[in-house]
Amino acid sequence: MVVHVLFIDSYDSFTYNVVQLIKDQDGVAVTTIHNDSFADFSQLEGYLSAFDAIVVGPGPGNPANGSADIGIIESLFKLEVAVPVLGICLGMQAMCYARGCKIEQLQTIKHGQIYRMDVADRTNELFSAFPESFSSVRYHSLHVADLVEDILPLAYTKDENGDVLMAAQIRGLPWYGVQYHPESCCSELGPQLISNFLRIAARYNESSGRMAKEIRPLREDMDRLNRILLELDQCIDKKPTCEKAASCEKAIQLETYDVPKDPSLVLNVCDNLTDPFFLMASSSLKPKCGSVSIIALPDENSTVFTHYVQLNKTTIHRWRESSLTPESYSAAVHGTTSSPYVQVLSEDKQRFWATLGEFMNSKSISNYPELPFIGGLVGILGYELGQFLDHYYEKALQPDAKLVYIENSILIDHATGKLHLISLKNDFPQSVREAVTAAVNKGSEAPNWPVRLPEDVSFDINFPSKDAYATAFEKTQKYLHEGTSYEICITTQTEITPSRRVTPWRLFQTLVRRNPSPFSSFFEFSDITADYSDICLISTSPERYIKWTPDACELRPIKGTVKKVPGLTQDDARAILTTPKEFGENLMILDLIRNDLFELFPHVTAEDIMLVEEYETVFQLVSVVEAHGIRASPYGGLDILKHTLPPGSMTGAPKKITVELLQRDIEDTLNEHLPSVRGTRGVYSGITGYLSVNGNADWSVNIRCMYSYDNASTWRIGAGGAVTVLSTLDGEWEEMHTKLESALQIFQ
Repeated sequence: MVVHVLFIDSYDSFTYNVVQLIKDQDGVAVTTIHNDSFADFSQLEGYLSAFDAIVVGPGPGNPANGSADIGIIESLFKLEVAVPVLGICLGMQAMCYARGCKIEQLQTIKHGQIYRMDVADRTNELFSAFPESFSSVRYHSLHVADLVEDILPLAYTKDENGDVLMAAQIRGLPWYGVQYHPESCCSELGPQLISNFLRIAARYNESSGRMAKEIRPLREDMDRLNRILLELDQCIDKKPTCEKAASCEKAIQLETYDVPKDPSLVLNVCDNLTDPFFLMASSSLKPKCGSVSIIALPDENSTVFTHYVQLNKTTIHRWRESSLTPESYSAAVHGTTSSPYVQVLSEDKQRFWATLGEFMNSKSISNYPELPFIGGLVGILGYELGQFLDHYYEKALQPDAKLVYIENSILIDHATGKLHLISLKNDFPQSVREAVTAAVNKGSEAPNWPVRLPEDVSFDINFPSKDAYATAFEKTQKYLHEGTSYEICITTQTEITPSRRVTPWRLFQTLVRRNPSPFSSFFEFSDITADYSDICLISTSPERYIKWTPDACELRPIKGTVKKVPGLTQDDARAILTTPKEFGENLMILDLIRNDLFELFPHVTAEDIMLVEEYETVFQLVSVVEAHGIRASPYGGLDILKHTLPPGSMTGAPKKITVELLQRDIEDTLNEHLPSVRGTRGVYSGITGYLSVNGNADWSVNIRCMYSYDNASTWRIGAGGAVTVLSTLDGEWEEMHTKLESALQIFQ
């Protein structure tokens, strides 16, 4: 008989790690609801006979704040329901608080740190087959204090705070709790803990008569049981963005040439082009990433998608449609005058994902699955396109996403020395072929690009103030210490105004010379007219966000940074980057990304964690997380983007509450030197990449970049870092400037 577990989620970023830990037990099914899916737990009582046990997950907040922070969890423990319960972190705190214990703030907060757990009562079934001590990860600012007689202590840990309760049972009840996080990838014996709890639950249900009176009769009425489970399951929207489409082969043009492996080749090709192009280049080759360059060639048949979160609208038009002007386009977007040359869809960003999915389904083909890109959508997805974010004040209209459908492209594999000319419409431009030939004939000679911008141009640079940064830092420490968040990535915006316009390509040339990277990008969207761009991105990002094929996906979060200075070796950097602060930063985002993937896929691995990688100006701490079995799942790549954006490495954790605090409070005043920015990030912290018609995709995080919304009249550069309880104001201010300098250096 299947064991059914009800999981109560408090909008945590580790929820689905716990859910999968439970599902990994043989014959176990989990139904997940939020702590505010019902107004009171009493409304759930009629459903409880469907479940063998309840697990109350971790999350932000303080049980002492009642339902405002923990929703129905408060009434769950007050009602003393006769159902086995396991509380994790917040769940244990709520359980103990309901019995009369106090919840107090730790003097020294522990987020993303591994500690030894000492079992206090090895006779208790919850720790059956456990050793006397084991290691596990802690994510908590609060702890249970002043234990009442009802509380049976089961485990402790010892640190600067003294002995801290790590596990407990309510005497006489099948209610258990652990303060540590058994689901973390660095915790030991998590599966054993869940197995022991489910065995306790089974024994209790039999001995109490609950199995005979409630559970088994309902299991014999499968129609009613399935109705109950379906009703609860629909509390959280789990529908795929759109149905997957079957793909078939289609005749396309593919020409392949042997070329030098030097990444300079793609830059030389671009220099020879006279038609518009987008570039995703590996200007610096790195193992396992950054070995492919793509030149995408838009033309008059290219379809352009633009989404505006501020208006809940999507526009669709042809690239540089001759009958479309910036004025007529703007009138159509704002609804003052319609145009036959631009389609305007009234849809929110959730529906925008479906619009993209339906379009790509109509273009899906199965040709050349081994090639990362053969044509498809390329472009930018901004930060505010992600979950839990919006445009919360009136501002000048700016695109939040812009993608162009590409039918002609150049793909260069620098690892194998192969160059491919690809046309989905079997009409590759001869002029481009000649430009490529000229670049290949030039050999491996690097382009003679200047390392400095024109001397007759000056730049007015508007920096954030340290006072504003200090205020933002103090706010983060408040939220971290009170248990509202574990890690908060605060970012600043710097604005640069040149004395005269410098073309974006000229800026890109100098930036790539100064800061080559595995994910360099050049996107100048002059999609209405050739002489105007409403969004332009120049990036030398070191960070892959996500890469996927029809079978699997990979995310490579970067969290942890050390500035390169003379004499600093990779071993020196590794010693710095594995301190508790840097290790904890990376681990929190690593566990967050595992959670985001487990929400969609059952098989997620993290084989390579805490790798130190060297870049032009910094050393970075990188981890790799992979999901498998995508082809057999109802979910695809767009579902991954929809569920995981904004990037966790740019937000912190838990993601929902953290991005809300960042946008509406912390960054709203941090960037007060730029009134049009406030708490929005725009292109920065979003992603850039492609969706190929053969089911492959690759996206990088928009960091170490600059972007413009006004035809390159002004530029913005975002920079920031993860703040934890171990951070210092001066340390974070210095790290922000280290990252800012990667792009800002070309203007100074």
